[in-house]
Amino acid sequence: MSSAGSSRRRPLLAVALLSCLLLSSCAGAGDPDAPEGESTDGASPSEQSAEEAAAAAEEQRRADAEQAQEAALAGPGQPHQERAAEIVTEYSLAELAGSVLVGEYATTDASAMADLIEELHLGGAIIMGANVPASDGGVDTEELAEELSTLRDVGGEREVPPMISVDQEGGLVTRVGAPLTEWPTPMAYGAAASELGASEQDDPEARGQHDEQDDDPLARSGHRLLATELAELGFTTSFAPNGDVTVGASDPTIGSRSFGSDAASVAALTMESIRGLADGGLAGSVKHFPGHGSVTEDSHQTLPVQSASLEELRTRDWAPFAEAAEAGVPMIMMGHIEVPALEAGVPSSLSAAAYAELRELGHDGVVVTDALNMGAIVQGYGGDQAAVTALEAGADLLLMPADVRGAHIGLVAAVESGELDRSRLEEASERVAALQLWQAELAAGDLAAGPGAQLPEELRSEEAAGDETDPDQAEADGTAGSPAEEAESGSAAETAVQLSESAVTLVAGECEADLGSSGITIVGGSDQDRSRLTQAAEAAGLSVGTGTVVNLVGESSAAGGDVAVALDRPEVLAGADAATQIALYGRTQESFLALAAVLAGAQAPGTLPVEVGELPRGHSAC
Repeated sequence: MSSAGSSRRRPLLAVALLSCLLLSSCAGAGDPDAPEGESTDGASPSEQSAEEAAAAAEEQRRADAEQAQEAALAGPGQPHQERAAEIVTEYSLAELAGSVLVGEYATTDASAMADLIEELHLGGAIIMGANVPASDGGVDTEELAEELSTLRDVGGEREVPPMISVDQEGGLVTRVGAPLTEWPTPMAYGAAASELGASEQDDPEARGQHDEQDDDPLARSGHRLLATELAELGFTTSFAPNGDVTVGASDPTIGSRSFGSDAASVAALTMESIRGLADGGLAGSVKHFPGHGSVTEDSHQTLPVQSASLEELRTRDWAPFAEAAEAGVPMIMMGHIEVPALEAGVPSSLSAAAYAELRELGHDGVVVTDALNMGAIVQGYGGDQAAVTALEAGADLLLMPADVRGAHIGLVAAVESGELDRSRLEEASERVAALQLWQAELAAGDLAAGPGAQLPEELRSEEAAGDETDPDQAEADGTAGSPAEEAESGSAAETAVQLSESAVTLVAGECEADLGSSGITIVGGSDQDRSRLTQAAEAAGLSVGTGTVVNLVGESSAAGGDVAVALDRPEVLAGADAATQIALYGRTQESFLALAAVLAGAQAPGTLPVEVGELPRGHSAC
């Protein structure tokens, strides 16, 4: 049995233990002075036994339903894999080569890309900023939906639908903006979670208790709502979340795209996030193995070298990926990083040793490369040959080759020449097809989880159970809500507000100080940042143009003024001379509303998810 399968036995074990506790506690709770054959509540032993058995059976039914949900969200099941294998056996070599490629295009006109998908039988396309049509209010969602429909509907009778993908992490990496909900950076989830205090940082027992008890529901609900909006437009896949563990200021690429610097916390939030994406109907991808958060160069420009030992990597960088592999996720992205401890001189995306390590962790789903048009690849490897080398090394899905037609020709030629085994190409194609079949059924509500799925009675929330609508009638007429809808009533906007309010962190200064009574003067940031804070301040009753100097600090701005506010990553506050320092983790309107509230005297509840200078992770001045 795979490790993913073994992890799915754990809910049943937990229920068995709970049932034993229930039985033992009930059996031992009677009054020792009560007459034999009677209990303190007047129930006979036989009645007690029946009640306990019914309770145990109910717990088991609930565990079974939870297990089915978890399996449905984790990725393709055996039926998807078997059907994918049947489909792939019918592919020609040209169709095989196309099925493992995801191409890009440069305009908002998708017709040429659609023709290419049909001609080359491409696995799909990725939507970048240049493909997103604009209107006066931001994104023209109607035009975008039509564009995606053009891509999705290509191929006629093709059973495996094209993958319509996007990089949508929140924060700095947001391809589709307003009127879709704007989300702060992923690091906001790390700041909003109940972090370990400084005294607990090195206490294994305290850390263990924290890891068991602290799964942040915001990460799951936020990613579910993000996915729901994307799915409504026609997207099927988001290359998120980041499982990278950042090392802080020396990490130039990931920064606030990471949940934080603690491997265990990042692992927990990564799993909540990718499950949330699946809840919303999207396939997600944990990225970027073997960990981009602890290298000091950017793979968009050059090839970073990861000099850490395997022991260090397994303890820190690989921990979130190991947990994802064990629990089961649909896809993991392989980054472009040289790891001498695995294979010197070779990017991980082209290294058989790196793919073998990821499989050894237990991942049996798709492995997608990071974009093959990035500097780490194109500077040292031919674009067409890189596609062949990556697939031969162990990749399943090749993302954004520099020339998708050239990559297709290269794959076909490599099989025909014997350089690449056809069986390796078929294996990759089967995994990709299974992923796409699974996502289509998940989005359609045909599995035990996902949008529109019928919620088992055992998992209906108390709120849903108390609703005036009769659940049996709702089930009969098809109006019963999805698991996500019945478990949570918060809208995307409400959840974004909650996340921003929960994340804002007072790094230095006096907690709940009224900093805006004499008004505020806003400096730094972009025009949009200053405009948004102005609106938020006025909504909070603060005058703007005089008084406390609030300096909005970006990635490298000087952190002076009376109040220095880190907009993205908090490490820019290290060495700041402002008396009051605040970490915001985002530039959304909701983020600035949260900031205005703190300036007006509200508490800042967040804690640092990374070290800032000498301040430890988990620090807050409140």
